[in-house]
Amino acid sequence: MKENMMENRLQNLLWTVSEDYNCDVKINPADLQKSPEIAFYNMILQGAFQKYFDTEIFEAYIQKKKQYGAEPSVLSLISKLCIDSAVCQKVCAERKGIENIRRKAFRETLKKDAFRFSHTDWDYLEYCYLEFQLYQKTVNPKLHPLLLKIAALSHASSVKDVCKCIDEVYHTAYEKGFAKYFKGISRDTNGLHSGTEDSEETKEQDNLISEEATVNLFSGHVAAQDNGKQDKSNARLLALDRQSSEHLEKYIELNYGKSILPPNEKSRLQKQMCTGIHEDCRLHITKGVLHNQTESNAKTDYVKRIKEENLHIYKKNFLLTRQNILSLSNLLKRALLTRTERELCTGEYGTICPEKLWNLGRTDNTMLFKRELLQDNSDFAVEVLIDASGSQQRRQSLVALQGFIISRALSLAQIPHRVTGFCTFGSYTILNEYRDYLDSSDADENIFEFYGSANNRDGLAIRAAADSLDKQPQENKILIVLSDGNPNDIIAQSSRQKTEKQPYCLDFAVKDTATEVRRLRNRKISVLGVFAGEEEDLQAEKKIFGKDFAYIHDISNFANIVGHYLKKQITD
Repeated sequence: MKENMMENRLQNLLWTVSEDYNCDVKINPADLQKSPEIAFYNMILQGAFQKYFDTEIFEAYIQKKKQYGAEPSVLSLISKLCIDSAVCQKVCAERKGIENIRRKAFRETLKKDAFRFSHTDWDYLEYCYLEFQLYQKTVNPKLHPLLLKIAALSHASSVKDVCKCIDEVYHTAYEKGFAKYFKGISRDTNGLHSGTEDSEETKEQDNLISEEATVNLFSGHVAAQDNGKQDKSNARLLALDRQSSEHLEKYIELNYGKSILPPNEKSRLQKQMCTGIHEDCRLHITKGVLHNQTESNAKTDYVKRIKEENLHIYKKNFLLTRQNILSLSNLLKRALLTRTERELCTGEYGTICPEKLWNLGRTDNTMLFKRELLQDNSDFAVEVLIDASGSQQRRQSLVALQGFIISRALSLAQIPHRVTGFCTFGSYTILNEYRDYLDSSDADENIFEFYGSANNRDGLAIRAAADSLDKQPQENKILIVLSDGNPNDIIAQSSRQKTEKQPYCLDFAVKDTATEVRRLRNRKISVLGVFAGEEEDLQAEKKIFGKDFAYIHDISNFANIVGHYLKKQITD
Protein backbone atom coordinates (compact mmCIF):
# COMPACT_ATOMS: atom_id res chain seq x y z
CA MET A 1 0.00 0.00 0.00
CA LYS A 2 2.78 2.37 0.98
CA GLU A 3 4.69 1.55 -2.20
CA ASN A 4 1.62 2.28 -4.33
CA MET A 5 1.16 5.65 -2.62
CA MET A 6 4.80 6.56 -3.28
CA GLU A 7 4.51 5.53 -6.95
CA ASN A 8 1.36 7.65 -7.29
CA ARG A 9 3.19 10.64 -5.80
CA LEU A 10 6.06 10.18 -8.23
CA GLN A 11 3.68 9.88 -11.19
CA ASN A 12 1.82 13.05 -10.14
CA LEU A 13 5.15 14.84 -9.74
CA LEU A 14 6.13 13.83 -13.28
CA TRP A 15 2.85 15.12 -14.71
CA THR A 16 3.08 18.38 -12.73
CA VAL A 17 6.61 19.20 -13.87
CA SER A 18 6.18 18.09 -17.49
CA GLU A 19 2.68 19.65 -17.74
CA ASP A 20 1.75 16.63 -19.85
CA TYR A 21 -0.62 13.96 -18.54
CA ASN A 22 0.39 11.66 -21.42
CA CYS A 23 3.95 11.61 -20.14
CA ASP A 24 4.82 8.11 -18.92
CA VAL A 25 8.22 7.23 -17.44
CA LYS A 26 9.11 3.97 -15.74
CA ILE A 27 9.91 4.38 -12.05
CA ASN A 28 13.27 2.96 -11.00
CA PRO A 29 12.79 0.88 -7.78
CA ALA A 30 16.50 1.28 -6.94
CA ASP A 31 15.99 5.05 -6.53
CA LEU A 32 13.24 4.48 -3.96
CA GLN A 33 15.42 2.05 -2.04
CA LYS A 34 18.23 4.60 -1.80
CA SER A 35 16.22 7.66 -0.79
CA PRO A 36 12.83 9.34 -1.49
CA GLU A 37 14.69 12.54 -2.41
CA ILE A 38 16.70 10.72 -5.08
CA ALA A 39 13.52 9.19 -6.53
CA PHE A 40 11.71 12.56 -6.44
CA TYR A 41 14.51 14.45 -8.17
CA ASN A 42 15.07 11.83 -10.87
CA MET A 43 11.37 12.03 -11.72
CA ILE A 44 11.56 15.85 -11.75
CA LEU A 45 14.58 15.61 -14.06
CA GLN A 46 12.73 13.44 -16.57
CA GLY A 47 9.59 15.57 -16.45
CA ALA A 48 11.55 18.78 -16.98
CA PHE A 49 13.47 17.31 -19.90
CA GLN A 50 10.17 16.25 -21.49
CA LYS A 51 8.92 19.84 -21.12
CA TYR A 52 11.91 21.83 -22.35
CA PHE A 53 13.48 19.56 -25.01
CA ASP A 54 12.51 17.24 -27.85
CA THR A 55 12.85 13.79 -26.24
CA GLU A 56 12.13 11.89 -29.48
CA ILE A 57 15.24 13.33 -31.14
CA PHE A 58 17.22 12.60 -27.98
CA GLU A 59 16.07 8.96 -27.81
CA ALA A 60 16.94 8.48 -31.48
CA TYR A 61 20.40 9.93 -30.81
CA ILE A 62 21.00 7.62 -27.83
CA GLN A 63 19.81 4.58 -29.77
CA LYS A 64 22.14 5.41 -32.62
CA LYS A 65 25.10 5.86 -30.27
CA LYS A 66 24.48 2.42 -28.74
CA GLN A 67 23.99 0.94 -32.19
CA TYR A 68 27.49 2.02 -33.13
CA GLY A 69 29.09 0.51 -30.05
CA ALA A 70 28.85 3.19 -27.33
CA GLU A 71 28.92 1.64 -23.86
CA PRO A 72 25.31 1.95 -22.54
CA SER A 73 26.15 2.37 -18.84
CA VAL A 74 28.66 5.16 -19.53
CA LEU A 75 26.36 6.87 -22.03
CA SER A 76 23.50 6.77 -19.52
CA LEU A 77 25.54 8.36 -16.74
CA ILE A 78 26.99 11.16 -18.89
CA SER A 79 23.53 11.83 -20.35
CA LYS A 80 22.08 12.18 -16.85
CA LEU A 81 24.70 14.79 -15.87
CA CYS A 82 24.16 16.77 -19.08
CA ILE A 83 20.36 16.66 -18.73
CA ASP A 84 20.60 17.86 -15.13
CA SER A 85 22.70 20.84 -16.16
CA ALA A 86 20.41 21.64 -19.09
CA VAL A 87 17.16 21.73 -17.08
CA CYS A 88 18.08 22.67 -13.47
CA GLN A 89 18.06 26.46 -13.84
CA LYS A 90 14.90 26.46 -15.94
CA VAL A 91 12.84 24.23 -13.67
CA CYS A 92 14.15 25.79 -10.43
CA ALA A 93 13.21 29.26 -11.69
CA GLU A 94 9.61 28.10 -12.25
CA ARG A 95 9.26 26.00 -9.07
CA LYS A 96 11.27 27.29 -6.11
CA GLY A 97 11.09 24.11 -3.98
CA ILE A 98 12.91 22.00 -6.54
CA GLU A 99 16.30 23.52 -5.73
CA ASN A 100 16.04 22.18 -2.17
CA ILE A 101 14.99 18.70 -3.41
CA ARG A 102 17.92 18.70 -5.84
CA ARG A 103 20.48 19.51 -3.15
CA LYS A 104 19.09 16.83 -0.82
CA ALA A 105 19.14 14.28 -3.65
CA PHE A 106 22.78 15.11 -4.47
CA ARG A 107 23.83 14.79 -0.80
CA GLU A 108 22.02 11.46 -0.50
CA THR A 109 23.68 10.21 -3.69
CA LEU A 110 27.14 11.14 -2.37
CA LYS A 111 26.34 9.28 0.84
CA LYS A 112 24.67 6.16 -0.59
CA ASP A 113 26.96 5.66 -3.60
CA ALA A 114 30.32 6.44 -2.00
CA PHE A 115 31.70 3.02 -2.93
CA ARG A 116 30.43 3.15 -6.52
CA PHE A 117 32.20 6.46 -7.13
CA SER A 118 35.58 4.76 -6.71
CA HIS A 119 34.70 1.92 -9.09
CA THR A 120 35.24 3.49 -12.53
CA ASP A 121 36.44 6.73 -14.09
CA TRP A 122 32.95 7.73 -15.21
CA ASP A 123 31.45 7.09 -11.76
CA TYR A 124 34.20 9.30 -10.41
CA LEU A 125 33.19 11.95 -12.93
CA GLU A 126 29.67 11.93 -11.44
CA TYR A 127 31.15 12.34 -7.96
CA CYS A 128 33.16 15.39 -9.11
CA TYR A 129 30.05 16.85 -10.77
CA LEU A 130 27.94 16.52 -7.60
CA GLU A 131 30.67 18.11 -5.47
CA PHE A 132 31.02 20.91 -8.00
CA GLN A 133 27.27 21.59 -8.10
CA LEU A 134 26.79 21.43 -4.33
CA TYR A 135 29.88 23.19 -3.04
CA GLN A 136 31.51 24.74 -6.15
CA LYS A 137 34.48 22.57 -5.24
CA THR A 138 36.90 21.18 -7.85
CA VAL A 139 37.94 17.75 -6.57
CA ASN A 140 40.21 16.98 -9.52
CA PRO A 141 41.65 19.94 -11.51
CA LYS A 142 42.12 17.71 -14.59
CA LEU A 143 38.36 17.22 -14.80
CA HIS A 144 37.52 20.90 -14.31
CA PRO A 145 37.26 21.67 -18.08
CA LEU A 146 34.76 18.82 -18.48
CA LEU A 147 32.69 20.05 -15.53
CA LEU A 148 32.61 23.57 -16.98
CA LYS A 149 31.55 22.15 -20.36
CA ILE A 150 28.63 20.31 -18.72
CA ALA A 151 27.71 23.32 -16.57
CA ALA A 152 27.54 25.52 -19.70
CA LEU A 153 24.44 23.53 -20.75
CA SER A 154 22.39 25.64 -18.34
CA HIS A 155 22.02 28.02 -21.30
CA ALA A 156 21.15 25.26 -23.81
CA SER A 157 18.09 25.99 -25.92
CA SER A 158 18.13 22.94 -28.19
CA VAL A 159 18.42 19.20 -27.68
CA LYS A 160 21.23 19.28 -30.24
CA ASP A 161 23.33 21.27 -27.73
CA VAL A 162 22.79 18.51 -25.17
CA CYS A 163 23.70 15.75 -27.64
CA LYS A 164 26.83 17.59 -28.74
CA CYS A 165 28.00 17.96 -25.15
CA ILE A 166 27.36 14.25 -24.45
CA ASP A 167 29.45 13.38 -27.52
CA GLU A 168 32.34 15.56 -26.39
CA VAL A 169 32.33 14.35 -22.79
CA TYR A 170 31.99 10.68 -23.82
CA HIS A 171 34.86 11.00 -26.31
CA THR A 172 37.14 12.69 -23.76
CA ALA A 173 36.27 10.93 -20.51
CA TYR A 174 35.64 7.44 -21.85
CA GLU A 175 37.13 6.73 -25.28
CA LYS A 176 40.34 8.63 -24.51
CA GLY A 177 40.53 7.63 -20.85
CA PHE A 178 42.59 4.81 -19.36
CA ALA A 179 41.00 3.30 -16.27
CA LYS A 180 43.32 1.29 -14.01
CA TYR A 181 42.20 -2.20 -14.99
CA PHE A 182 45.69 -3.71 -14.76
CA LYS A 183 48.59 -3.19 -12.41
CA GLY A 184 52.04 -2.36 -13.66
CA ILE A 185 51.00 -0.56 -16.86
CA SER A 186 51.89 3.03 -17.63
CA ARG A 187 49.03 4.87 -19.35
CA ASP A 188 50.58 8.22 -20.07
CA THR A 189 49.36 9.43 -23.45
CA ASN A 190 50.74 12.96 -23.34
CA GLY A 191 51.54 14.33 -26.74
CA LEU A 192 48.89 12.30 -28.52
CA HIS A 193 45.69 13.60 -30.03
CA SER A 194 43.12 14.16 -27.27
CA GLY A 195 40.71 16.63 -28.78
CA THR A 196 37.05 16.60 -27.83
CA GLU A 197 35.68 16.93 -31.35
CA ASP A 198 33.54 14.11 -32.75
CA SER A 199 35.69 11.28 -34.06
CA GLU A 200 35.73 10.65 -37.79
CA GLU A 201 34.38 7.17 -37.05
CA THR A 202 31.29 8.56 -35.35
CA LYS A 203 30.67 11.04 -38.15
CA GLU A 204 31.00 8.29 -40.76
CA GLN A 205 28.63 6.02 -38.85
CA ASP A 206 26.01 8.71 -38.38
CA ASN A 207 25.78 9.09 -42.16
CA LEU A 208 24.61 5.50 -42.59
CA ILE A 209 21.10 5.86 -41.14
CA SER A 210 19.05 9.00 -41.54
CA GLU A 211 16.97 10.53 -38.75
CA GLU A 212 13.75 9.40 -40.46
CA ALA A 213 14.88 5.81 -41.03
CA THR A 214 13.43 2.99 -39.05
CA VAL A 215 16.19 0.62 -37.99
CA ASN A 216 15.39 -3.09 -38.03
CA LEU A 217 17.72 -4.03 -35.18
CA PHE A 218 17.52 -6.31 -32.20
CA SER A 219 19.16 -4.22 -29.52
CA GLY A 220 21.78 -6.52 -28.11
CA HIS A 221 22.48 -3.89 -25.45
CA VAL A 222 20.04 -3.92 -22.57
CA ALA A 223 18.69 -0.69 -21.13
CA ALA A 224 21.47 1.71 -20.26
CA GLN A 225 20.68 1.92 -16.56
CA ASP A 226 21.10 -1.79 -15.86
CA ASN A 227 24.60 -2.16 -17.35
CA GLY A 228 23.68 -5.49 -18.90
CA LYS A 229 23.43 -7.33 -15.59
CA GLN A 230 19.69 -7.76 -15.11
CA ASP A 231 18.00 -11.15 -15.49
CA LYS A 232 15.66 -10.29 -18.35
CA SER A 233 16.51 -8.46 -21.53
CA ASN A 234 14.90 -5.16 -22.39
CA ALA A 235 16.06 -5.55 -26.00
CA ARG A 236 13.48 -4.54 -28.53
CA LEU A 237 13.12 -4.99 -32.26
CA LEU A 238 13.87 -2.00 -34.49
CA ALA A 239 13.64 -1.83 -38.28
CA LEU A 240 16.35 -1.02 -40.84
CA ASP A 241 15.02 0.65 -43.96
CA ARG A 242 15.65 -0.76 -47.45
CA GLN A 243 18.21 1.86 -48.42
CA SER A 244 20.35 1.19 -45.34
CA SER A 245 20.07 -2.58 -45.84
CA GLU A 246 21.22 -2.33 -49.45
CA HIS A 247 24.20 -0.14 -48.57
CA LEU A 248 25.29 -2.04 -45.46
CA GLU A 249 27.88 -4.25 -47.22
CA LYS A 250 29.42 -1.23 -48.95
CA TYR A 251 29.58 0.53 -45.58
CA ILE A 252 31.29 -2.49 -43.99
CA GLU A 253 33.95 -2.52 -46.75
CA LEU A 254 34.54 1.23 -46.40
CA ASN A 255 34.90 1.18 -42.60
CA TYR A 256 36.43 -2.24 -41.91
CA GLY A 257 38.22 -3.10 -45.14
CA LYS A 258 37.43 -5.20 -48.21
CA SER A 259 36.91 -8.95 -47.93
CA ILE A 260 40.01 -11.08 -48.54
CA LEU A 261 37.93 -14.07 -49.66
CA PRO A 262 36.86 -14.71 -53.26
CA PRO A 263 33.05 -14.65 -53.72
CA ASN A 264 32.66 -18.43 -53.97
CA GLU A 265 34.70 -19.07 -50.81
CA LYS A 266 32.81 -16.33 -48.95
CA SER A 267 29.48 -17.88 -50.00
CA ARG A 268 30.64 -21.35 -48.91
CA LEU A 269 31.80 -20.08 -45.53
CA GLN A 270 28.54 -18.25 -44.83
CA LYS A 271 26.40 -21.25 -45.76
CA GLN A 272 28.49 -23.48 -43.54
CA MET A 273 28.87 -21.13 -40.55
CA CYS A 274 25.68 -19.03 -40.50
CA THR A 275 23.20 -21.65 -39.36
CA GLY A 276 20.87 -22.09 -36.40
CA ILE A 277 20.53 -18.90 -34.36
CA HIS A 278 23.11 -17.26 -36.69
CA GLU A 279 21.06 -18.05 -39.82
CA ASP A 280 20.49 -14.44 -40.95
CA CYS A 281 24.05 -13.36 -40.16
CA ARG A 282 26.92 -12.62 -42.53
CA LEU A 283 30.69 -13.08 -42.23
CA HIS A 284 33.22 -10.53 -43.48
CA ILE A 285 36.93 -11.43 -43.26
CA THR A 286 39.33 -8.58 -43.90
CA LYS A 287 42.90 -7.42 -43.35
CA GLY A 288 41.66 -4.01 -42.17
CA VAL A 289 41.40 -0.58 -43.76
CA LEU A 290 45.15 0.07 -43.64
CA HIS A 291 46.00 -2.95 -45.82
CA ASN A 292 43.47 -3.16 -48.64
CA GLN A 293 42.02 0.33 -49.09
CA THR A 294 43.08 2.06 -52.28
CA GLU A 295 42.17 5.52 -50.97
CA SER A 296 42.64 7.16 -47.60
CA ASN A 297 39.45 8.21 -45.82
CA ALA A 298 38.29 9.28 -42.36
CA LYS A 299 38.35 5.70 -41.08
CA THR A 300 41.92 5.03 -42.20
CA ASP A 301 43.00 8.23 -40.42
CA TYR A 302 41.13 7.07 -37.31
CA VAL A 303 42.82 3.64 -37.30
CA LYS A 304 46.24 5.23 -37.83
CA ARG A 305 45.66 7.43 -34.79
CA ILE A 306 44.55 4.42 -32.71
CA LYS A 307 47.64 2.46 -33.80
CA GLU A 308 49.83 5.39 -32.79
CA GLU A 309 48.23 5.43 -29.32
CA ASN A 310 48.60 1.65 -28.91
CA LEU A 311 52.26 1.78 -29.96
CA HIS A 312 52.80 4.62 -27.51
CA ILE A 313 51.56 2.44 -24.65
CA TYR A 314 53.77 -0.42 -25.91
CA LYS A 315 56.86 1.80 -25.94
CA LYS A 316 56.06 3.16 -22.46
CA ASN A 317 55.96 -0.45 -21.23
CA PHE A 318 58.66 -1.89 -23.50
CA LEU A 319 60.74 -3.60 -20.80
CA LEU A 320 57.71 -5.19 -19.14
CA THR A 321 56.37 -6.37 -22.50
CA ARG A 322 59.76 -7.75 -23.60
CA GLN A 323 60.10 -9.63 -20.32
CA ASN A 324 56.67 -11.24 -20.83
CA ILE A 325 57.46 -12.18 -24.45
CA LEU A 326 60.82 -13.80 -23.63
CA SER A 327 59.39 -15.61 -20.61
CA LEU A 328 56.45 -17.01 -22.59
CA SER A 329 58.54 -17.96 -25.66
CA ASN A 330 61.18 -19.74 -23.53
CA LEU A 331 58.48 -21.65 -21.71
CA LEU A 332 56.96 -22.74 -25.02
CA LYS A 333 60.35 -23.77 -26.44
CA ARG A 334 61.10 -25.92 -23.38
CA ALA A 335 57.67 -27.53 -23.63
CA LEU A 336 58.26 -28.34 -27.31
CA LEU A 337 61.67 -29.90 -26.53
CA THR A 338 60.03 -32.39 -24.19
CA ARG A 339 58.05 -33.63 -27.20
CA THR A 340 61.26 -34.35 -29.15
CA GLU A 341 61.42 -38.03 -28.18
CA ARG A 342 63.48 -40.74 -29.90
CA GLU A 343 61.43 -43.56 -31.43
CA LEU A 344 62.83 -46.80 -32.91
CA CYS A 345 61.02 -48.44 -35.80
CA THR A 346 61.81 -51.15 -38.41
CA GLY A 347 62.22 -50.37 -42.10
CA GLU A 348 63.77 -51.30 -45.42
CA TYR A 349 66.82 -49.16 -44.73
CA GLY A 350 68.78 -47.96 -41.74
CA THR A 351 70.97 -49.97 -39.38
CA ILE A 352 70.80 -53.71 -40.03
CA CYS A 353 69.32 -55.97 -37.35
CA PRO A 354 71.41 -59.20 -37.10
CA GLU A 355 68.55 -61.03 -35.38
CA LYS A 356 66.38 -60.57 -38.52
CA LEU A 357 68.92 -61.90 -41.06
CA TRP A 358 67.38 -65.34 -40.93
CA ASN A 359 64.53 -63.94 -43.09
CA LEU A 360 66.86 -63.69 -46.11
CA GLY A 361 65.94 -66.30 -48.71
CA ARG A 362 63.33 -67.78 -46.42
CA THR A 363 60.56 -65.13 -46.28
CA ASP A 364 59.38 -62.07 -48.18
CA ASN A 365 60.03 -59.85 -45.16
CA THR A 366 62.28 -56.94 -46.20
CA MET A 367 61.97 -54.99 -42.93
CA LEU A 368 65.44 -55.99 -41.74
CA PHE A 369 66.66 -52.61 -40.57
CA LYS A 370 65.99 -50.32 -37.62
CA ARG A 371 65.63 -46.55 -37.80
CA GLU A 372 65.69 -43.87 -35.13
CA LEU A 373 63.01 -41.19 -35.57
CA LEU A 374 62.48 -37.92 -33.76
CA GLN A 375 58.90 -37.00 -32.93
CA ASP A 376 57.92 -33.83 -34.79
CA ASN A 377 57.82 -30.92 -32.33
CA SER A 378 56.09 -28.48 -34.66
CA ASP A 379 52.70 -30.13 -35.02
CA PHE A 380 50.82 -27.28 -33.32
CA ALA A 381 48.67 -24.51 -34.76
CA VAL A 382 47.25 -21.71 -32.63
CA GLU A 383 44.37 -19.32 -33.37
CA VAL A 384 44.19 -16.14 -31.26
CA LEU A 385 40.72 -14.57 -31.33
CA ILE A 386 40.28 -11.10 -29.76
CA ASP A 387 36.98 -9.44 -28.84
CA ALA A 388 37.09 -6.08 -30.67
CA SER A 389 33.66 -4.81 -29.64
CA GLY A 390 32.84 -1.36 -28.26
CA SER A 391 33.08 -2.57 -24.66
CA GLN A 392 36.84 -2.90 -25.18
CA GLN A 393 37.35 0.75 -26.13
CA ARG A 394 38.51 1.95 -22.73
CA ARG A 395 41.11 -0.85 -22.47
CA GLN A 396 41.95 -1.36 -26.15
CA SER A 397 45.65 -0.55 -25.73
CA LEU A 398 45.95 -3.09 -22.94
CA VAL A 399 44.13 -5.78 -24.96
CA ALA A 400 46.34 -5.04 -27.98
CA LEU A 401 49.39 -5.43 -25.73
CA GLN A 402 48.21 -8.85 -24.52
CA GLY A 403 47.56 -9.99 -28.09
CA PHE A 404 51.02 -8.80 -29.16
CA ILE A 405 52.75 -10.62 -26.28
CA ILE A 406 51.08 -13.91 -27.24
CA SER A 407 51.74 -13.47 -30.96
CA ARG A 408 55.38 -12.47 -30.66
CA ALA A 409 56.08 -15.31 -28.20
CA LEU A 410 54.51 -17.84 -30.59
CA SER A 411 56.60 -16.39 -33.43
CA LEU A 412 59.83 -16.80 -31.42
CA ALA A 413 58.82 -20.38 -30.58
CA GLN A 414 58.13 -20.93 -34.32
CA ILE A 415 54.57 -22.08 -33.72
CA PRO A 416 52.25 -21.32 -36.69
CA HIS A 417 49.44 -19.03 -35.56
CA ARG A 418 46.81 -16.56 -36.69
CA VAL A 419 45.54 -13.48 -34.81
CA THR A 420 42.07 -12.11 -35.52
CA GLY A 421 39.87 -9.45 -33.93
CA PHE A 422 36.10 -9.72 -34.20
CA CYS A 423 33.10 -7.44 -33.82
CA THR A 424 29.55 -7.33 -35.19
CA PHE A 425 27.96 -4.43 -37.05
CA GLY A 426 24.37 -4.96 -38.12
CA SER A 427 24.06 -8.50 -39.47
CA TYR A 428 27.80 -8.67 -40.30
CA THR A 429 30.34 -10.31 -38.00
CA ILE A 430 33.67 -8.83 -39.05
CA LEU A 431 36.89 -10.84 -38.59
CA ASN A 432 39.91 -8.55 -38.88
CA GLU A 433 42.94 -10.72 -39.63
CA TYR A 434 46.02 -9.01 -38.17
CA ARG A 435 48.34 -11.96 -38.80
CA ASP A 436 47.96 -15.19 -40.78
CA TYR A 437 49.64 -18.56 -40.20
CA LEU A 438 52.30 -18.11 -42.87
CA ASP A 439 53.13 -14.47 -42.12
CA SER A 440 56.54 -13.48 -40.78
CA SER A 441 57.04 -12.10 -37.28
CA ASP A 442 56.92 -8.56 -38.74
CA ALA A 443 53.15 -8.99 -39.01
CA ASP A 444 52.86 -9.26 -35.21
CA GLU A 445 52.84 -5.46 -34.92
CA ASN A 446 49.66 -5.26 -37.01
CA ILE A 447 47.88 -6.15 -33.77
CA PHE A 448 48.43 -2.56 -32.65
CA GLU A 449 45.76 -1.58 -35.19
CA PHE A 450 43.29 -3.13 -32.74
CA TYR A 451 40.40 -0.93 -31.57
CA GLY A 452 36.96 -1.57 -30.11
CA SER A 453 33.73 -0.79 -31.96
CA ALA A 454 30.14 -2.03 -32.41
CA ASN A 455 28.96 -5.30 -30.82
CA ASN A 456 30.14 -8.91 -30.49
CA ARG A 457 28.57 -12.23 -31.54
CA ASP A 458 31.08 -14.51 -29.85
CA GLY A 459 29.48 -17.84 -30.80
CA LEU A 460 29.66 -17.16 -34.54
CA ALA A 461 33.21 -15.76 -34.31
CA ILE A 462 34.43 -18.87 -32.45
CA ARG A 463 32.73 -21.09 -35.04
CA ALA A 464 34.53 -19.22 -37.86
CA ALA A 465 37.87 -19.39 -36.04
CA ALA A 466 37.48 -23.17 -35.71
CA ASP A 467 36.94 -23.40 -39.47
CA SER A 468 40.28 -21.66 -39.99
CA LEU A 469 42.00 -24.07 -37.60
CA ASP A 470 40.47 -27.08 -39.37
CA LYS A 471 42.27 -26.12 -42.57
CA GLN A 472 45.71 -26.29 -40.93
CA PRO A 473 47.73 -29.50 -41.43
CA GLN A 474 49.00 -29.64 -37.84
CA GLU A 475 47.64 -32.44 -35.67
CA ASN A 476 47.26 -30.41 -32.45
CA LYS A 477 45.22 -27.22 -32.42
CA ILE A 478 44.65 -24.53 -29.80
CA LEU A 479 42.20 -21.61 -29.76
CA ILE A 480 42.94 -18.68 -27.42
CA VAL A 481 40.04 -16.24 -26.94
CA LEU A 482 40.65 -12.80 -25.38
CA SER A 483 37.23 -11.48 -24.36
CA ASP A 484 35.30 -9.71 -21.60
CA GLY A 485 32.88 -12.63 -21.16
CA ASN A 486 29.96 -10.47 -22.27
CA PRO A 487 28.69 -11.46 -25.76
CA ASN A 488 26.28 -8.77 -26.89
CA ASP A 489 24.94 -8.11 -30.39
CA ILE A 490 22.58 -5.84 -32.28
CA ILE A 491 21.20 -7.67 -35.32
CA ALA A 492 20.29 -5.54 -38.32
CA GLN A 493 18.04 -7.05 -40.94
CA SER A 494 15.71 -5.83 -43.65
CA SER A 495 12.33 -4.52 -42.57
CA ARG A 496 10.87 -6.95 -45.13
CA GLN A 497 11.83 -9.88 -42.90
CA LYS A 498 8.97 -10.58 -40.54
CA THR A 499 10.37 -13.27 -38.26
CA GLU A 500 11.52 -12.03 -34.88
CA LYS A 501 14.47 -13.56 -33.07
CA GLN A 502 15.67 -13.53 -29.52
CA PRO A 503 18.26 -10.78 -29.01
CA TYR A 504 21.78 -12.13 -28.73
CA CYS A 505 22.69 -11.00 -25.22
CA LEU A 506 22.77 -12.00 -21.54
CA ASP A 507 22.31 -15.73 -20.72
CA PHE A 508 21.12 -16.58 -24.24
CA ALA A 509 24.40 -15.38 -25.77
CA VAL A 510 26.56 -16.83 -22.98
CA LYS A 511 24.98 -20.29 -23.44
CA ASP A 512 25.49 -20.17 -27.21
CA THR A 513 29.16 -19.21 -26.81
CA ALA A 514 29.68 -21.94 -24.19
CA THR A 515 28.09 -24.47 -26.57
CA GLU A 516 30.53 -23.56 -29.36
CA VAL A 517 33.46 -23.93 -26.93
CA ARG A 518 32.26 -27.41 -25.87
CA ARG A 519 31.89 -28.47 -29.52
CA LEU A 520 35.50 -27.52 -30.21
CA ARG A 521 36.77 -29.42 -27.18
CA ASN A 522 34.79 -32.48 -28.26
CA ARG A 523 36.71 -32.25 -31.55
CA LYS A 524 40.02 -32.26 -29.60
CA ILE A 525 40.63 -28.54 -30.18
CA SER A 526 41.92 -27.00 -26.94
CA VAL A 527 40.25 -23.71 -25.98
CA LEU A 528 41.62 -21.15 -23.51
CA GLY A 529 39.79 -18.01 -22.44
CA VAL A 530 41.90 -15.02 -21.42
CA PHE A 531 39.67 -12.67 -19.47
CA ALA A 532 39.96 -9.02 -20.59
CA GLY A 533 36.98 -7.49 -18.79
CA GLU A 534 35.56 -6.31 -15.49
CA GLU A 535 35.48 -8.54 -12.42
CA GLU A 536 31.68 -8.53 -12.32
CA ASP A 537 31.65 -10.43 -15.65
CA LEU A 538 33.80 -13.28 -14.33
CA GLN A 539 30.85 -15.61 -13.77
CA ALA A 540 29.88 -15.39 -17.44
CA GLU A 541 33.50 -16.12 -18.41
CA LYS A 542 33.47 -19.21 -16.17
CA LYS A 543 30.24 -20.43 -17.77
CA ILE A 544 31.79 -20.10 -21.23
CA PHE A 545 35.27 -21.55 -20.67
CA GLY A 546 34.89 -23.64 -17.52
CA LYS A 547 38.18 -24.11 -15.66
CA ASP A 548 40.31 -23.30 -18.71
CA PHE A 549 40.44 -19.54 -18.51
CA ALA A 550 43.06 -17.09 -17.30
CA TYR A 551 42.21 -14.01 -15.26
CA ILE A 552 45.11 -11.58 -15.43
CA HIS A 553 45.24 -9.51 -12.24
CA ASP A 554 48.77 -8.26 -12.86
CA ILE A 555 50.13 -7.74 -16.38
CA SER A 556 53.65 -8.61 -15.19
CA ASN A 557 52.42 -12.15 -14.51
CA PHE A 558 50.72 -12.48 -17.91
CA ALA A 559 53.32 -14.82 -19.45
CA ASN A 560 53.35 -17.21 -16.49
CA ILE A 561 49.56 -17.62 -16.40
CA VAL A 562 49.05 -18.03 -20.15
CA GLY A 563 52.24 -20.05 -20.50
CA HIS A 564 51.18 -22.50 -17.81
CA TYR A 565 48.08 -23.41 -19.80
CA LEU A 566 49.86 -23.63 -23.17
CA LYS A 567 52.64 -25.76 -21.67
CA LYS A 568 50.01 -28.15 -20.32
CA GLN A 569 48.43 -28.49 -23.79
CA ILE A 570 51.79 -29.06 -25.49
CA THR A 571 53.22 -31.60 -23.04
CA ASP A 572 50.04 -33.65 -22.46
